[in-house]
Amino acid sequence: MLEAIGGAIALAVLGWLSTVGRTRSDRRRILKWLRANTRDEPGESHVSAAVIAKGTTVDEGRVRTACLKEPMIHRATGRDGVEIWSVWRPEPQSVYEKRGILIVGGGHR
Repeated sequence: MLEAIGGAIALAVLGWLSTVGRTRSDRRRILKWLRANTRDEPGESHVSAAVIAKGTTVDEGRVRTACLKEPMIHRATGRDGVEIWSVWRPEPQSVYEKRGILIVGGGHR
């Protein structure tokens, strides 16, 4: 009876260690991918979990888990309500930040 309980506990610990190791590996992989495939520029700093999943071949659920556990990855909500992730900044910057507001029409003749 004690052997069965010990075996079950050992199996549970191994399962937990495997999950922790996989999440740590996913975190490193995603962090590296984000640094290589995004930039600290308007419209280029944040991407969705689906884009990360496609680029890293990590399942979207695991991408979200890894991003939530990695303090260097920031979560924001995009205009369409989708979670977006970045290593550069917590909130996406405006596309008008660098060039200013573009006025169309009117003015000079």
